[in-house]
This record gives sequence, C-alpha cells and structure tokens, in this order.
Amino acid sequence: MKNSHVFFVSLLSVLCSTMAQAEKSDTINKIVGNAFFNDAHLDLTLRNHWKYLKENEAQPKAVHNAWGQAATLSFRSGYFNDVIGFDAAYSRAVKLSASDYFATRGLLYNHGSGYEKQNAGGFGRFGQRYVKMKFGDEALGLHAKSGWHELKNVGVITDVYRLAKNSYFGYSGSLHWLNFSADAAYVTRSVMQDSPDRVHFLTADNKEIESVFTTGLNYRDRGESFSWAYGESKDYLRRHLVEVVWPVTGQWTLASQIYASYALDNYKAMPAGKREFDNNAWHYAGEIRWQENKWKQRFGFAWTRAKKENAVGYYDRFMGKNTRGRFNALTSAGKDYMRDGELALTTLTQYELSQGLSAGIQINYGQFTWKNNTVRTGEVTLLNLWKPTDEQLKGLTLATQFGYGWSYKNNKSTPLLNAQGDYMRSPNLSAEVGIEYKFGLF
Repeated sequence: MKNSHVFFVSLLSVLCSTMAQAEKSDTINKIVGNAFFNDAHLDLTLRNHWKYLKENEAQPKAVHNAWGQAATLSFRSGYFNDVIGFDAAYSRAVKLSASDYFATRGLLYNHGSGYEKQNAGGFGRFGQRYVKMKFGDEALGLHAKSGWHELKNVGVITDVYRLAKNSYFGYSGSLHWLNFSADAAYVTRSVMQDSPDRVHFLTADNKEIESVFTTGLNYRDRGESFSWAYGESKDYLRRHLVEVVWPVTGQWTLASQIYASYALDNYKAMPAGKREFDNNAWHYAGEIRWQENKWKQRFGFAWTRAKKENAVGYYDRFMGKNTRGRFNALTSAGKDYMRDGELALTTLTQYELSQGLSAGIQINYGQFTWKNNTVRTGEVTLLNLWKPTDEQLKGLTLATQFGYGWSYKNNKSTPLLNAQGDYMRSPNLSAEVGIEYKFGLF
C-alpha cells in the first residue's frame, strides 16, 4: 500500500512536470509562431554611388566630385497580434574619393566647416527606428509610425536617396479606404542622407524651425492618380500641391503638377538676400506621356512665378534646411528651370534594348528675361538603366547618366552682366553612376 502511494505521488509529480513543460513549450510556440516573427524580414543593401559636376557659374571653374560605398541592414518585423511591430535600419558609408566642393553632391559627411576635400568622410547611423501600428484590413485601415522613419511623398514631404536616405523624427499615419487615402505627419528633426547628425529644421538664416506638419488626400486606380497636399514649416513656410495623372488611352497619358509656397512671418523677417522669393512662389508643370512596345516618350513644359524685388526669385522645393520637399515635375533639375518668369521645355526618350536594359536621352531647355536679356539654359543628358531579370542577379540595379549643359554666371540665381550689359554663359559637365544590390538574409 505504501509502495502504491509512492508510485501515485511520483506519477502525479511527473504529470505535473510534463504539463508545466508542455504549457511552457506551448507559450514559446505561440510567441515564436506569431506573425511578429514569422513575417519578419532582414535585408542587406549594398550601394556604390559617384556624382560629378564641373562648372563655373558662381565661382572660378570648380569640380564637385564625391564617391562612396555604403551598406544598409534593414529589419522589418511582422505585427504582434496583428497590431504592433517595429522596424530599424542601420547604414554604414565609407569615402572612396572626394574633391573640393564634394559636399554639394550630398554623398559624404562633411567633418569640417568648409568645402575642402580633407573634410570628406564616411558615416554610420541608425536611419530608422520606429514603432508601427495597424488597424483594420485592406479595404479600410490605418497605418501609423512613431520614431525615426522615412517619409516618401507624405503630404509635401519626401525623401532623397544617395548612399543612404534621409529620415525624420516624429509621427505619421495613413488612413485608407478602397482607392482613397489620407496621410498626415508631424516631425521635429531629421537626419540627412549624407550625415549621422540628428539636426533641427532651420530657416535660410539658420534659425530653428520648431516643427513641420503636413497632410494630404490621395486617389489611385488603374494608372489614374490624384494627390492634394498641404504643409507648414511652423511660422516659416506654407505649401500646397496638386499632382494629377490621367491615362487617356493605353498609349497616351496626361499629367500635371501645381506647387505653391507662401511666406510666413519668420520667412518675411529674413534679409532679402536669404529669401528665394518675397511673398509667394508658384510652379506649374504639365506632361504628355506615350508608350508603345519598347519605346517611351515624355514631353514636359513648365512655368514659374517667384517674384523678388531687384533680383531673380525662384521656387525652392525645400520646406527649410534639413528637409526635402515633394517635387515631381519632369522639368525640374535642382534650382534650374524654376526661376521667376521662366518657361521650361523638356523631352525624355527611352528605348528598351533588351529585357531589363533601357537607354534614353533627356533634353531640357529654359528661358527667362532679365534686364533686356533673354537668359537661356539647357542640358542634354544620356541615361541608362539595367535591372537584370535573371534570378541570380535579382535585386541588382545599375543606373548611369552623363550630361552637358549650359547656364549663366550668377549670384544666387540672379545673372551677372558684363560691361555691355549682357549675361555670360557658363557651360557645365555632369555625371552620375549608382550601383545597388539588395538581397534578403531571411
């Protein structure tokens, strides 16, 4: 009887231990089997980028050259309980080559206060670290982020990609219903594409901008799209934009963009030499797109109004220093083709040489009037893009562009005139090569 008692006690102990282990194992399986882990991805992106410019518009002839290599490790989790997750991305960039004025290329970190080539260096930083949440489903739902994250065409804000991407600190969200969506973002700081520094937004005279708020409405359906966005750099700039794409037939598509900026109190208080325009600036652009088999053709035209007393004003895409404003017009090329009273024309022709390989030529032309001068600018650029379709090379992209252009000698976009009162032409030569290879680690 005593032995039976010991046996049953031992059996009960084993059963309790087994149940405890099973419960623990079941808990672990539930955690590990959750979509938070099952849907997680870890990607590695290798990027090599070279940018070159030779010009003498605002100084004696200068070469702006920068070349670097970067690696970005990106982690994207799934959603725990289909609600919450987090993403993170770390980038490390190294300098391969640089000249004086390298910092204008936006690739390498400037460790000093000038443009000397010895200031050029690499950088390392977490570009993204944020919590993400979602509610609803594909038909009706909300996605939100909090922390350091990229914002691509969210309201009036977007990102830029060099060796790394710029990112913003703050909150953003998108509410979607069928083909409609509403976006919003509130951000207070940024880390730029060529730097590890977390910086505040600044006015053109280097005064701090407290925040940038933006919102927008979007519609997408079978090639058709419509976007309206509003944004404000607090007490500095207010902006509206409208972008429309309308497929007319299977071959022809029409597109248009309208951008408007309004000066607020802190902008108007700056010295005139720091302002791009006096009170407001507008940029209107239209495009005609055609596609037939391997050929693609785009025609663009634009006109800018950015009045500035006793100088040539221009439409600036930025919402302040350390931001990147959304600006998708085909006719844009930096500050070029966005000056007050300037009419711009552009054409882009592309041909698919083979599957995944295309080549093209883009021609830009702009003109405006300044003190009885018809000032003309232009550029001819050769473009190549290779995205192999072979499974072994999946994730590889090679893009190149080489261009010759002509502009004018200037001081902050205003032409400098010679003794006869004529503007002086200024030729330039540019080149860019980007190689990217992205693959999943898990």
